[in-house]
Amino acid sequence: MIKLIASDLDGTLVSGNTAKLPEKFPELAMQLKQRGILFAAASGRQYHNLRTLFAETKDDIAYICENGALTVYQEKILHKTELPPEAAAPIIRRLEAEPGTEVLVSGAFCSYINPKDPYFESYIHGMKNQYKVVPDLTDIGEPIIKLALFEKDGTEARDRQAYWQSRFMPSEAFPYNVRVVTSGSLWLDFLFPGSDKGVGIRALADHLGIRREEILSFGDNFNDIEMFRASGISVAMENARPGIAELCDYTTPSVIDFIENMLKTGFLL
Repeated sequence: MIKLIASDLDGTLVSGNTAKLPEKFPELAMQLKQRGILFAAASGRQYHNLRTLFAETKDDIAYICENGALTVYQEKILHKTELPPEAAAPIIRRLEAEPGTEVLVSGAFCSYINPKDPYFESYIHGMKNQYKVVPDLTDIGEPIIKLALFEKDGTEARDRQAYWQSRFMPSEAFPYNVRVVTSGSLWLDFLFPGSDKGVGIRALADHLGIRREEILSFGDNFNDIEMFRASGISVAMENARPGIAELCDYTTPSVIDFIENMLKTGFLL
């Protein structure tokens, strides 16, 4: 019996980085709650952004934020990753030096930027992020939990993931394991050990006493793989990145349709 449903957002539950939730979602979330099934938003987005997006059900769902760097349920932090300053600083400085690349540094509940282009701040403002502009992104006054880059020309078509991953392979000068993953068409996230959606979903499941086989997850990209592995049942979107569907038990064109069918037919319940 499914007790926890986790879903990626951009490209999975919603389309586009600033899109609204499907109109049916609030009612569907309450139907899940009535059946004893918790919904968790699993995203690269920050906690404040997610709380704003899920305003109608904000206190009835869980949040796996910042690609797993922060997990929150009923306003309680269940898991938080803190990056060593000596690991974060060289990445920040290298990204700042790259033309056309902007950096977003995440604290637990606030994002920090130092825009090169005014467009970047307007974009972050439009996303409804809680953010501050600071003169030095290596000194934000709180632990860093995640690093992300933004490129308005897009990251996927130009394969910027491979470009940046090759620049941060473990070495004597940089002895850290960091994985660069796509998080929407304009974003790349830098994930350190202990910071992925799988870690977040396990923290939530452990807190609630939910077993792996009682977890269902939806996703469409490589930053969802750890979440799939932590779930008893995984579902890929039909338009997922190549290779993702083969890792999952099912595919679907719509998260809403899949859950509605599940509730209607008793499938997986």
